Amino acid sequence: MPELPLFPLQIVVFPGETVPLHIFEPRYRQLVKDTLESGDPFGIVLTKRTRQSATPQDREPTHEVGCTVRMESNEVFPDGRFNIGCIGERRFRIVEKLGERPYWVAEVEFIDDPDDRDSDGAYVAYDAAAGLYRDHLGLALALQNSWQRSYRLPRQPYPLVNHIASRIEAPATVKQEILKSESTVEQLNLLSRILRASNRQLTDRVHLHHRQRYEGLGVGN
Repeated sequence: MPELPLFPLQIVVFPGETVPLHIFEPRYRQLVKDTLESGDPFGIVLTKRTRQSATPQDREPTHEVGCTVRMESNEVFPDGRFNIGCIGERRFRIVEKLGERPYWVAEVEFIDDPDDRDSDGAYVAYDAAAGLYRDHLGLALALQNSWQRSYRLPRQPYPLVNHIASRIEAPATVKQEILKSESTVEQLNLLSRILRASNRQLTDRVHLHHRQRYEGLGVGN
């Protein structure tokens, strides 16, 4: 099984997602240097800090499924810190943690795209999630007193999962459930549930925003 350098973070990354990172810990500066030399990807996996984890040095991967990322740009500072830009590539599952060398390394297996990604059920779930996401974008733009005539979405269900999941706001643990799911239908249904709740909140905010705006112009006085 391949060995993969790991960067445990409190974020969840999806294939195709753009990930900017600021690297300041010495061990992850070394990870960047090693990655620049090898040209290989590294893995980002969700972690959480416990009460015993007082410093970043105590951070450990606490979830099995993550996503590899490939570095596409880098900027090094005189003190050795980096700003890097990465792109998510593919999901993986940790089989065995091999410890820190000086950063975490693990044996992993790569996860194939879900078997039901092109099923009839996936396209039904696609239609629901796509419609809710378009509504979501429209509501977000309405809060900015703006609008957009059309928005192009991926035409297949599984790419839509990664597209939406990488762009919406949701707790990292919820996004982790989407990332690790082996069913595109389940992933899209989870996203639809998140979007329905978010759209209800956005609708209330839009109504309040418009009422305050028009009252400020003297409408209805």
